[in-house]
Amino acid sequence: MTARIMTARIMTARTLTAKTLTMTKTPRTSKNHALLPPRRTPSSWARQHQHTPARWFSGTADKRILGMGGSLAESYRVLGESERLYKACSRAADYHITDEARKKDEVERLEDGEELGRPVDKNNVWHKTFQLQPSFSTWSHVTMLHLYLLNARVRCFDREAYRSWQQQLVDHFFFECEKKMHLDHNITSSALRQRYLKDIFVQWRGLLLAYDEGLVKGDAVLASAVWRNLFKGAPDVDPRALLAIVGWLRASLVALEATSDMVFAERAEEILGKPVAVFWTRLEEPFKQGAAAAQSAATTASSPPVPAQKSSPNPAGAA
Repeated sequence: MTARIMTARIMTARTLTAKTLTMTKTPRTSKNHALLPPRRTPSSWARQHQHTPARWFSGTADKRILGMGGSLAESYRVLGESERLYKACSRAADYHITDEARKKDEVERLEDGEELGRPVDKNNVWHKTFQLQPSFSTWSHVTMLHLYLLNARVRCFDREAYRSWQQQLVDHFFFECEKKMHLDHNITSSALRQRYLKDIFVQWRGLLLAYDEGLVKGDAVLASAVWRNLFKGAPDVDPRALLAIVGWLRASLVALEATSDMVFAERAEEILGKPVAVFWTRLEEPFKQGAAAAQSAATTASSPPVPAQKSSPNPAGAA
């Protein structure tokens, strides 16, 4: 009896051992799940998919060395240079209203209620030659005219660089606008300043489209855009002023286009500093010469004729 029990236990152990070995050697699979292929090592996968990476100029180290790469240092560089260029734009037709004049109620106003200040530079061409009023409207439109030149040039940059330059220039302009509203025009309400800033932003967007259209369609369309925006469509504007401004715009754009991206910030300030009065002088010279010639002709026509002297008889001939 004891031998039978021992034999049964041995047979049961052998059966369990065989089943365990079978389950270990043959993995379980279901009807809906196939065996996965052997896992590849990273080194073998890299060898199979190895290729030469493409190089883009906007991401190369050379461009970062030249100061045009995208980095924190680049952002600060654009911030400083854009502020310097903006100051060159804003000083062209700058003005101020003193606290003393406001306290004494000596601030002049136009018929529509717009306040007038005193030009920072009394001999600037915008106020003296073109007869524009030293007001916030004149200053903002002359500044936007200069900013348009810079905006047209930075469009040639890469997309990220263009967005950075454009945003910084626009931010400098609107910060200055709000500062003038608060200090020069005593607009203490923040809500009122924000409403005016929204109107200026709409004007800025429309100005970009109007001047772009003028550049494409010709000088007549560009002069019309300058007349509508800068001179408010006044009927008594001297056409020579429009012609001088259009000539200055064209010449400045050509000079900016010929400037390299690497020296743009330095050259742009020099180009914006060129006087607009040069174009006015060139237009005035033919008129002055024509007026002088007409006056000389009128003087000659009005003066009495000089009688001719009779020649004395020749004694030798008489002989």
